[in-house]
Amino acid sequence: MPTALPSVPRTSRNSVWSRRGPGPLYWNTYGYNFPNDAPIPEAQWRANIDWLARDFAPSGYTMANTDGWVEWSTRTTDNGYVISYSDEWEHDWRYWQGYLHKRGMELGVYYNPLWVTESALLDRSKTVLGRPDIAVADLVAPGDLFSTKGEGRGLYWVDVNRAGAKEYVQGYVRYFAELGVRYLRVDFLSWYETGMDAGIGEVGVRHGREAYATALSWMDEAAGDTMLLSLVMPQLENDAELELAHGDMVRINADADRGGWQRLSGGRQNYQPVWPNWFNPFCGFTGWSHRSGRGQLILDGDFLMPSTLADDEERKTMINLMVIAGSPVTIADTHETIGEYGWVFTNPELLALHRAGLVGRPLFRNGLRYWDDPAARDTERWAGQLPDGSWAVALFNRGDHDTVTRSIDFAADLGFDGGGTVRDLWAHTEQGGQGSITVSLRPHASRIFRVTPARGRRYQAVFAAWGGGANFNNNHLNHRSIGFVDKLEAASVGPTVTFAVQVSNTGNYPIRYRYANAMGYRATMTVIAERVDGTAVAAPSSVAFPHLSAWDVWGTVPGEIVLDAGVNLITVARSASDQGAINLNFIEV
Repeated sequence: MPTALPSVPRTSRNSVWSRRGPGPLYWNTYGYNFPNDAPIPEAQWRANIDWLARDFAPSGYTMANTDGWVEWSTRTTDNGYVISYSDEWEHDWRYWQGYLHKRGMELGVYYNPLWVTESALLDRSKTVLGRPDIAVADLVAPGDLFSTKGEGRGLYWVDVNRAGAKEYVQGYVRYFAELGVRYLRVDFLSWYETGMDAGIGEVGVRHGREAYATALSWMDEAAGDTMLLSLVMPQLENDAELELAHGDMVRINADADRGGWQRLSGGRQNYQPVWPNWFNPFCGFTGWSHRSGRGQLILDGDFLMPSTLADDEERKTMINLMVIAGSPVTIADTHETIGEYGWVFTNPELLALHRAGLVGRPLFRNGLRYWDDPAARDTERWAGQLPDGSWAVALFNRGDHDTVTRSIDFAADLGFDGGGTVRDLWAHTEQGGQGSITVSLRPHASRIFRVTPARGRRYQAVFAAWGGGANFNNNHLNHRSIGFVDKLEAASVGPTVTFAVQVSNTGNYPIRYRYANAMGYRATMTVIAERVDGTAVAAPSSVAFPHLSAWDVWGTVPGEIVLDAGVNLITVARSASDQGAINLNFIEV
């Protein structure tokens, strides 16, 4: 991973995967596994890969990912690492990575590097990679069982305090990376940390937060920028502090189960302080949206099975939500169950938003966390800004009975004047000279639009990525859009605001910052432009923000910034060498 310059604070893993914006497009075996409560047979796996290559890879779905039911995999390397998804499979991981590669695709793997198979536990000839003096069996405390599917099919947890544990865990990550795996889905993390499940009760040994932090840091270090770390069933304690520091993607809702509208929008609507914090992805995305965005966390809304939804409006709502929230889009129907509903995954105009790096947010109403105030954010009105300065807007009706009207005003909500062109991404029609969007939606329906402002390139801080202690607020007057970003101050831990800005040519560009500063003296912030890969376009610079008379008074500071051709990530940070504090409304480039 590129080393961040010391003057720019970072509180996230900030890998190239999260810096790209949304999660990947791929297919997962869950739609076979869950209904059959069994590993997917190899013949079915092959048939689904061929279907994926034919019907979805041309639209960008270029990864096939295994899911759970891994207890049936007991054959291991000399270091205790499983060699295939299931003992019933003829071929190993390497064969299937090669099979996918020949078709322009890649392999994703579901496995937790903290697991030790029962077969390795019982075979003391299996030794830790790089530590032939330590048997893999010695990494497990007596009785520390994760799961079993019968004799010989148990999985056990690694004790991170034992000699050789780091080498084993990091070796597992690198083992998959050396096979060409670029996506590792690491599950049951809350069980490891707490030994509890909200629906079951006690499920095993509580390893504790310190052990959990150690394990995540090991995986992070081993993965580097070679692998996307997807963290599943995390507790997300302390505002996702550990997951943000060491992961790229986190699950934010309960399992997809058998799908349907109930899993997409229904069930428990309130927060609980254990996984899953929220039951459905509408609430999960909304609740964790302050932690999303480039360089922060990719929010994962889990698997998508359009065959389980009642009608095409629900299917459009499913995909509209995933795209506007920057989630991975994960096909979980199989070639046998999807029927005639594959179209929902291949709308080129929606996929163009995803390719452009869209990570949107619900409209915020105040600066409180969603768990403290369920009215703080609007689960049914979403917007996000693209690097070219255009916008995506999605409006939803989650209700079960009434037709409703939803709207977005471009000046009041998005902060730009002069109107713009509105394109309906399902109807494939557009209309110019619009100052707002208003739609009538029947129950479970939604609409998604791309909005191109008529003039200017203004990037709103409230729709950028917030790092560290940076936060939304609207408790002062005269801001543009729904609010501004505050906490760019010494008391915050590593506060940053990162904007994705696209330009055609490398060179110097004028930039304007709209800000408030009523500290009584001049404030400074550190500004840097970086490429998506994390390398700096130029050295960071210090920008001064003069004192203004009150926090309700806004000023602009002009400047110049060097940008590279393509997408740049411009970060405004309050570093340790800076002084004072500001509220940031927007930048113009």
